[in-house]
Amino acid sequence: MTVRDVWVRRVRTDLTKRWKTWRLLFDWTIVLYGGIPLTFFLGYQYVAMWQGAYPWLMDVPMLAWAAGLLLIQLHDHFFAWIERADVALVANRDLVSAMKRYSVGYHLAGMGMKYTLVLGLMAPVLKLHGWSIVSLVAFGFALFVVAWLHMWLRYLLDMKGTHWSLRLLVPVVTFSSTYALLADMPLLAVVLGSGSVALALVSGEGWLSRHPFISREVEHAARVRTAFDRSLLSTSGAFEKPNTRKRPYYRPTPNRFGSVRRTLALLLYIRTPSHRNLWLRLIPLAVTGFLLVPSWFKLLIPLYIGYVGIQERDAFLNEMERHPFFRMTQGRTD
Repeated sequence: MTVRDVWVRRVRTDLTKRWKTWRLLFDWTIVLYGGIPLTFFLGYQYVAMWQGAYPWLMDVPMLAWAAGLLLIQLHDHFFAWIERADVALVANRDLVSAMKRYSVGYHLAGMGMKYTLVLGLMAPVLKLHGWSIVSLVAFGFALFVVAWLHMWLRYLLDMKGTHWSLRLLVPVVTFSSTYALLADMPLLAVVLGSGSVALALVSGEGWLSRHPFISREVEHAARVRTAFDRSLLSTSGAFEKPNTRKRPYYRPTPNRFGSVRRTLALLLYIRTPSHRNLWLRLIPLAVTGFLLVPSWFKLLIPLYIGYVGIQERDAFLNEMERHPFFRMTQGRTD
């Protein structure tokens, strides 16, 4: 098996896990009653933006758009597709170097698709400001470069363990560069971009050949690849660290199954067709009624939704108490 085959298998396994996680949350009913109508609604709004139906978008300052793009860029996390076995068992520098090259290509392709979508969403707004097609394409390419430098520098500085002030400087420079691109200040954007490129070249020296921080990179890769699952299951008790401190006698021991019961109850409620379909029908009806019903009759709609919610909660609690799992964990403690 070649290095490329190993990398492809790891990527395929990771994508399969993510797909199963999303399938745990959403099934065909949620997509049918929620995803498809929302897609049609957002598509209609996007076409309306191209037609100039929202002129107030021109009043939004470029600082706000730059801040929104920075929030998107902060969610970019670079990691190398390397595992502990590559270092501890194989100990082959060529294998690690190849994995890092494939990782760079993987993230380049992913960020290319992501910021193509971002550019497509921002294009109607920039078109209102009089930007041409050439300007939009140039802005998209420059935004991709700025986002890549931001992600790359954050990764390298985190692996090197540099001072927090230098790591904080990277998002500040990225925000300034993005604002310079939006506000048509090319000289400032070139100066900031050149400085970022120079810092990236200095910080990345030996990353592909000598691997000076390979242990941190392995831990970082495992942490980033499981970040979504950990955020989803953080209340389930699966990732809770045991507390080794001896508790005082007067403090009662916590019920470690409480978080498990809460998470499973939410998932069970979402996956139960009778409860889920009620809300998928009731919420669009409530929104439509709130838009169409005149005057003070609008107040009756949230009161009715609250009444239905209370009845649903009581009914589901009764069902949950009869569930075999919740009966089994009722009396267990840590």
